[in-house]
Amino acid sequence: MPAENDVLAVARILRIAGREITRRRDSHAASLGLTSSQADALTFIREHPGCMIADLQGRVGSSHQAARTLAERLRDRDLIEISVSEKDARARVLNITPQGVLLHDRFLNMGAESLEPLRETFDDSELRELR
Repeated sequence: MPAENDVLAVARILRIAGREITRRRDSHAASLGLTSSQADALTFIREHPGCMIADLQGRVGSSHQAARTLAERLRDRDLIEISVSEKDARARVLNITPQGVLLHDRFLNMGAESLEPLRETFDDSELRELR
């Protein structure tokens, strides 16, 4: 069983890493003209083609109106398509566009690159503790 000091040290490292990852991720999204919520939505829609606005609402933890507005903003940038569901005319189906895929790929590549500098944030003993 790890000592309490070890657990606290790992918790501190995880808090620092989490803040740094979030800061870099938000910065990358902004450099592509996306908010964090838009980046999250684009990721969700790409991973769940044909999802509904109600599905997006659950993912982003917002009201239906906020999820709809989020989707409409992505549509206005030609990053997703919104169509009427064949099963329920009241429901809207979301799919990523080729332009959305390209932008999302850029976002993912930036994210992969951003993890490397985290090694500069921690010394070797902290990385060992984290592992």
